[in-house]
Amino acid sequence: FFVYLVVLLAALLGQDILLEPFAGELFGLTVQQTTRITSIWGGCVLAALLVAGVLEARFTRRRVANIGGMGALIGFGMITASGIILSKGMFYIGLILLGIGTGLSTVSNLSLMFNMTTPDKVGLYIGAWGMANALSRLLGSVIGGAVRDLVAKLSGNVDLSYIAVFGLMTVI
Repeated sequence: FFVYLVVLLAALLGQDILLEPFAGELFGLTVQQTTRITSIWGGCVLAALLVAGVLEARFTRRRVANIGGMGALIGFGMITASGIILSKGMFYIGLILLGIGTGLSTVSNLSLMFNMTTPDKVGLYIGAWGMANALSRLLGSVIGGAVRDLVAKLSGNVDLSYIAVFGLMTVI
C-alpha cells in the first residue's frame, strides 16, 4: 500500500511545480493567469473531498479510489493532449478532472488505510501516510523537473519537455 501511495502521489503532487510554467509557456498565459491554476485545481480537490463522502456511502472505498485514479488519469491525458494540440479549453478541463481525481483518491485512500489499521497502530499508519506524501512530493518534483530539463536540453524544445513530463505522469 505504501508503494502504491508513493507512486500515485508522486504523479498527483509532482505536477505542482510544472503546471503553471507549462500553461504559461504553451498557452502564453500571464503570471496573473497562471497563478489561478493552483486555485482551480485546489478548489476541485476540496469539492471532491466533500463528494467523496457521499460516494463512499454508495460505493466501496476501492471503487471510489478507482474512480479518483481514473479521473486523474484522464485529467493528465487531457493536459498532455492540450499541449500537443494547443487547446486551452482542454487544458482547463484536464485541470478540473485532475483536481477531482486527486480529491476522490485522497479520501478513499485514507479510508482504505484506516481499514488496515488496528487501534494501537493508527499513529504508525498516519506516519506512513505522511512519509509517503513527503517522499512522493520529492520524487515527483525531482523526476518531473529532471525529465523536463533533460528533454528540453536534448530536443531543444521546451514545449515538448512539458508534454513529456505530463505524458510520463499519465503513464505512472
